[in-house]
Amino acid sequence: MTQSTLSADSPETEQKPAAAPELSPEMKRSNVRFALTLPLFFMIMFPLCYITALHLPVPHDLPVAVVGAGAASFVATAAPALAGRFTLIPVDTPQQATDMIFQQTVKAAYVTAPPGEPAQMLVAGADGRVMTQLVPTVFQPFAAQAGNTIQTVDVAPLAPGDGNGIGLMFFMLIVSIVGFMTANILGNAAYFLPMRTRVAISAGVAVLTPIVLFLFMGPWLQILQGTAGEIVGVIALGAVTSFTVGLTTTALVAFLGKWALFPGMLVFVFLNIPSSNSAYPAEIVPPIFGWLSEWHLGAAFVDSVRAILYLDDAGLGGHLLVIGLWLLAAVALITVAARRTRTTSTTDEDEAHDEPGPADAAAAGAGPERVLLGRVHDHHGTPLPGAVVTLVDHRGAQTGRTSTSDEGSFRIDDLPTGAYTLIAAAPGHEPTARSTTVSGRGDEGRRATADLGDIELVGHDQHRHRTAVATAGTVPPSAGAYGGS
Repeated sequence: MTQSTLSADSPETEQKPAAAPELSPEMKRSNVRFALTLPLFFMIMFPLCYITALHLPVPHDLPVAVVGAGAASFVATAAPALAGRFTLIPVDTPQQATDMIFQQTVKAAYVTAPPGEPAQMLVAGADGRVMTQLVPTVFQPFAAQAGNTIQTVDVAPLAPGDGNGIGLMFFMLIVSIVGFMTANILGNAAYFLPMRTRVAISAGVAVLTPIVLFLFMGPWLQILQGTAGEIVGVIALGAVTSFTVGLTTTALVAFLGKWALFPGMLVFVFLNIPSSNSAYPAEIVPPIFGWLSEWHLGAAFVDSVRAILYLDDAGLGGHLLVIGLWLLAAVALITVAARRTRTTSTTDEDEAHDEPGPADAAAAGAGPERVLLGRVHDHHGTPLPGAVVTLVDHRGAQTGRTSTSDEGSFRIDDLPTGAYTLIAAAPGHEPTARSTTVSGRGDEGRRATADLGDIELVGHDQHRHRTAVATAGTVPPSAGAYGGS
């Protein structure tokens, strides 16, 4: 091992390297469980949500309109053979069938013709390449039996750059994943930021994401094409969707800590592709995913953008309603999470020094009160007012949060018994962690107080100086990397 050399007159040459904050045994076990659960989660979710759903797409009750004088005869011939896979709906005119395609009440329309003349298959390229190729292929033998060939007519063609019809799916995936990852990383790695700050950052990223995406997918790749008003609408929908994902994820992190990664990825990543009604329409994936597409946020976003860009806004209101309900649910969830965080945090200095006696507690009908105290200062011993103190339990979930007083002291009340890790952070200083256990016994059974004493935060400059005399190797990461919410 080697050691860097400093000048002889440096007063810091005798100082020891900065040590990594020590995690509690419970926190260490929790992090190991997290590390082992993550690959297992991927092993299960990838085949369950992707391979199972997409390896052999088979239509089920896919609605197709049948038009023309020979409609009744065609339905009588084809319906028994297509039972369970296609639902044939006789309609009066090609225009009526086209309107139904735009409304998405049918996915295609077969226009019958006299023997020897080509029949028409009306499809919507906006529904994806799978749909436009699947339906004419299946109907070709029945057309040949009636003495017809099939001429495919695309009534809602895709943008020129979206040859495979998967552009909307990728747009939705990126919007969702960026919203989810931003909120998840902020909640775990930047846990010391107030919740409102993390929500504000997520909102900014949510606005920026669809703008950047359009610059790639619009003028350059020509996947997203439309009028100025349509493009503004698509970008606005992307921002709302990404923010909804971020808001929901922020609340999940507040409740579950690092474990919020799993429900978040399940809903906003793994279920997004098979239930998005995009590259693989709902009618050709397993029914469970078709059912999910009725209410899933990703599917509502894809259907909304499809309606705006390709289907003359047909059905847009219903899709916007689903997005609105998701947003309202996210707002309700984050409100509960914020209220929970406030009730477990104490920032008022008067409360920090107010020590009511047992008689006061008994008069209030309170149970045993468990209190955690401490003081935060820099390496000179100077108190650090306004330092953020976060308490996380053995699951990594935030249990309490407060700020230090002008004297650097803090207090967190009403704690359940158990093992905790306290993480202290202040601008210009390296965060540090301290393990502690809160018991249920205190004076006269009414109060259990744990005093962590003095907690020293090393300034960034001081930390760099200490690192210079450390042995070669990597500096251990902050204990708070996945410490809480």
